Amino acid sequence: MADDSANGSKVKNVTTYTPSLLQSIPRQEQRSKLGIVESSLPFKGLDVWNAYEFSWVDGRGKPEVVLAQFQIPGNSPNLIESRSLKLYLGSYGNTPFNHRNEVISTLESDLTLAARAPVSVSFMTPEQVQHVGLGLLVGNSLDNLDVEVSEYYWNPDFIEVESNTIVRESIFTHLFKSLCPLTGQPDSASILIQYNGNSISHEGLLKYLVSYREHEEFAEQITERIFVDIMNRCSPERLAVSANFARRGGIDINSHRTHKEALPAEVRVWRQ
Repeated sequence: MADDSANGSKVKNVTTYTPSLLQSIPRQEQRSKLGIVESSLPFKGLDVWNAYEFSWVDGRGKPEVVLAQFQIPGNSPNLIESRSLKLYLGSYGNTPFNHRNEVISTLESDLTLAARAPVSVSFMTPEQVQHVGLGLLVGNSLDNLDVEVSEYYWNPDFIEVESNTIVRESIFTHLFKSLCPLTGQPDSASILIQYNGNSISHEGLLKYLVSYREHEEFAEQITERIFVDIMNRCSPERLAVSANFARRGGIDINSHRTHKEALPAEVRVWRQ
C-alpha cells in the first residue's frame, strides 16, 4: 500500500496500464492570484519532468527500464499533478508493449490530453544517463552570503534594487525549500536567476528565496511567482528563472520561465 493518491488516502499500486490515474490542475487558478492573464502571459516557459524509475515489459515479459523525460509547454492550460503521474507511470510496470515507440506514443497521447497541449516524450538508457552526468549552474552563488534570516513565510518585500547601475547577472542558490500543497512534504530546489537591468540586492534576494521555507505551492507555480515578484519589484529588461527541484518519488521537476530570450539549457544538478 502507498500513500500516493491525489487525495492522500492509501491506494493499491496499479501495475496494469491505467490512463485514468492521471490528474490535471488548471494553471490559471493560481496565475490569476499573481495577476497573470492567460491570453497574455508575461513569459515563455517549459516544464521538464524526469522519471528515473519508469519501466514496462516487452512482448516476451522482460522488463525494460529507461529515464523518461516529459516536456510540457508553459502555456498549457493544465499542469499535471505529480503524485497522479507517479501512479500513472507505475501502471506501465507489468504492461507488455512490443516496441519502445509504442510506449512513447502512448505517453505522449495521455500526457497531451491531460495538459491540453502537446507534450514531448523521450527516453534515455542507463548508459546515456551516466554519460551525461551532473552539471553545474553557471553564475554567482548566493549561498555563502553572510546574512541573518528570521522569516520563513513568502515575503517579496525582501527583493529590492541595489543601485541604478545596469548589470547582466546570473545568480543561483541551492538553499531553496518549499512545501508541497497536498502533502506538506518539503521540496528542495536549486534556483537560477538571470537578468539584465538595475542591480538587485543579493542579500535581499537570498532572504526572499529563503522565505519560501514554509510556503505551500507547486513547483511550476513557485517558478512563476519568483518571476512575477522580481518583475514587479525590479522591472528588469530581461529575466529568466529556472527551478531545478530535487528528485522525489523517483521524479524531478525542472521549471523554466523567461522574459524575452531563449529558454536556458537543461542542467541536471546535484540533487537529481
